[in-house]
Amino acid sequence: MSTLICSFDGLHDNRVLRYYADFESHSLHMDTQTEAGEKVSVRFTGLLAHWFENVIQDNILFGMDEITVDGFFQQYEDLLGGTISYGFHACCSIEELRERMDREHIRVFVIDSSLGLCGFVLAQEVELQCQSLLIK
Repeated sequence: MSTLICSFDGLHDNRVLRYYADFESHSLHMDTQTEAGEKVSVRFTGLLAHWFENVIQDNILFGMDEITVDGFFQQYEDLLGGTISYGFHACCSIEELRERMDREHIRVFVIDSSLGLCGFVLAQEVELQCQSLLIK
């Protein structure tokens, strides 16, 4: 059974210019640039949590996929098990996290890397904006 819901192809080989989380507004914003120089902004809203690793100065994305919640718990089982006692995802147990994600309609976005930054974002919505073109 596939865990893939959809792929966001507009991010392949984009360089990450900056990203920042606004915990007050529950959002995460990432600005990227294509090889041709076009700017692509990614905005996650309804942010529950994010986890990035291998962040370096010149991060290049391979792409981003939305996966199922079940797929998320399978793929990140070890990470979640190791961080639960530190409040990583603001829940007391894996079961509570799953219930909260269901209740709040949280989606899972996995960011893959060609170089550097990779990880996931747990949020309700995502929008990609290519200069003046909005992709939902």
